Amino acid sequence: MAGLIGGRAALAADVPVVRYPAPQSPLDNRSLDLINLLAAALRRTVASHGPVRLEESEEVLTELRQFAELNADRGSLHVTWATPSAQRQTRARPVLFDARRGLLGMRISLIDQRRLDELAKVTDLASLRRFTIGQGLAWPDVDVFEASGLKVFTVSGYENLFRMLLVGRFDLFPRGVGEVFGEFDARHASMPRLAVDPSLLLVYPYPYHYYFAPSQSALAARVEAGLLAMKADGSFEAHLWRHHGASVARAGFSKRRVLHLRNPNLPPEAERDIEANLAWWMKTPSAYR
Repeated sequence: MAGLIGGRAALAADVPVVRYPAPQSPLDNRSLDLINLLAAALRRTVASHGPVRLEESEEVLTELRQFAELNADRGSLHVTWATPSAQRQTRARPVLFDARRGLLGMRISLIDQRRLDELAKVTDLASLRRFTIGQGLAWPDVDVFEASGLKVFTVSGYENLFRMLLVGRFDLFPRGVGEVFGEFDARHASMPRLAVDPSLLLVYPYPYHYYFAPSQSALAARVEAGLLAMKADGSFEAHLWRHHGASVARAGFSKRRVLHLRNPNLPPEAERDIEANLAWWMKTPSAYR
């Protein structure tokens, strides 16, 4: 969603640029909600801070490289988004506002359809440990699954994860509720054995924050002000349902067995947040039922 926010096109050359991470592949729409939310927060603050132009980074950057670029502060990247960690907060300036209200910590697995009957028999973490979890290299979720005694196979390259799942290098690819159906729909025609598990919901604390380059403290404060204004007037909730309501309805939370996992990178009080967030998402507005 690159483009001018506020101001006139004739004056666009004089407008400051805000660069965010380019998608990992042509099929990668995982961050569309975060880009739109960032744009909305900037739009809410045009009157007080002036126009800006949102642009994708020129390079496709892995998450590790995104934080390296933010820390280097060369201007190639001004903002990214991620779950919190002590290391990230030393390399970039976070805005501690959960941009997805915990939804990314509610996971439904992609699986080879030939394994669906096996997974349907899982009732607890002990029986889930028979399956190997696939994750991206250096993804923070690896710590979550390993802390629960689950085997994890890591893969470099986002699109490779789907291919490796179907050739049997691992058994399950847990995805956020807001991700899994879009990923399935975009790939099922070319990967007909790809399936969405209908039986389990893995739940763990996983807030998602914006992170800014060290020189961008004013931009970070501006975005935080816009987000808080959206939360106060209800437009943040409307944004969440607009982007994720159909997926939440499709997930059918009430029909799933819920397995809770611990996030070792977050304090114990984060467990309370996930319970409140799960209850909030289960109250699906009638428009999405």
